[in-house]
Amino acid sequence: MQNTSDLYRELQLHLDKYPVGYPATESGIELNILKYFFTEEEARISLCLSLTCSSPRRIAWRYKRKYGVSYNLHDLKGTLDDLFMKGCIRRSDRAPYKYGSAMLALGMFEFQVDGLTVELMEMLHAYYDEAFMDEFFRASIPQLRTSPHMKAVVPEHRIDTYDNMREFIRKTKQIIHVANCVCKQGEAILGNPCKVTDDIEICIQFGEGGYLDRGRSRLISKDEALAILDKAEDRGLVIQPANSLQPICICLCCGCCCGVLTSAKKFEKPAELFATNYIIRIDEDRCTGCGLCVKRCPMDALTRKGKKIIINKDRCIGCGVCAVKCPAKSAQLISRPEKRKPPINTEHLYLSILMRKSGRMKMISNLLKLAAGMRL
Repeated sequence: MQNTSDLYRELQLHLDKYPVGYPATESGIELNILKYFFTEEEARISLCLSLTCSSPRRIAWRYKRKYGVSYNLHDLKGTLDDLFMKGCIRRSDRAPYKYGSAMLALGMFEFQVDGLTVELMEMLHAYYDEAFMDEFFRASIPQLRTSPHMKAVVPEHRIDTYDNMREFIRKTKQIIHVANCVCKQGEAILGNPCKVTDDIEICIQFGEGGYLDRGRSRLISKDEALAILDKAEDRGLVIQPANSLQPICICLCCGCCCGVLTSAKKFEKPAELFATNYIIRIDEDRCTGCGLCVKRCPMDALTRKGKKIIINKDRCIGCGVCAVKCPAKSAQLISRPEKRKPPINTEHLYLSILMRKSGRMKMISNLLKLAAGMRL
């Protein structure tokens, strides 16, 4: 067996191959995070996991091939279930369960909801600033998309279902559950409670497994989910579903806690980093210059000059937070010139990111490996 430092470095390199990678740093903070999540034996098992989920029998075969040691299937399954419950790996929704690697985000970080510590949050902040922020936004196709608040959209615009989360909720046949917002929890334990809302049970999930299997979410009705969107609209939270036609979640994000929004704000042109189909328009004849829209904008896209509101189109992500409370009804969302349609599902999303990251030939090689049951 290799020494500890080599083991965790190999795991870092393994995770770095995925759509949103896990880059190395000069400080080595990424290794400390892995040591926080994984014991040495758990790290060895995780090195036998892949981007797609595999059966315990397949994982045991990889383990023996890699380390020359046979693993009792019952013991292995127990360890894999423990890793899943800790939020360190993924598991299929139904038994017999299969298991796969989780990326840091969206993935291991979000799975720590209701279980965060100051130590982990401080490490994650340091890693995000040193390396992970650039990796997260380097993905050519965002993991989340910005969907507008419906009251903000110009009435004559036809709104596709993938941009209308209220319509998606009404039509979905999947179970719906809600969990606490991990970003708000994380900032709160660091002494920075959310400035936008006191209600943190706002992370909407669809389908079985995941948070529900870990006991970190509760089932809700469609009416309850729609009521959460009503509160989000009132308080000024950005609607960010997973970027696919069948989103697995809807995040409701603020500009003070959300890791995605707060990090994107640091860029000169954050609008380029979001999958969004709308942009704000202000009717100058109706605008009174009250400045409420400036206060509500989570991306600093609006400024007031006298009684005139100035729009920075490079910063507007088309969320509509500014428009829903406009007393003069002068602010409205209009469609961008080109529509950005999301991938079919989460699998297509990550395969598309990986193809653009690795190149077509490398992607074909990866797909052949996955088809053969090899780890990626």
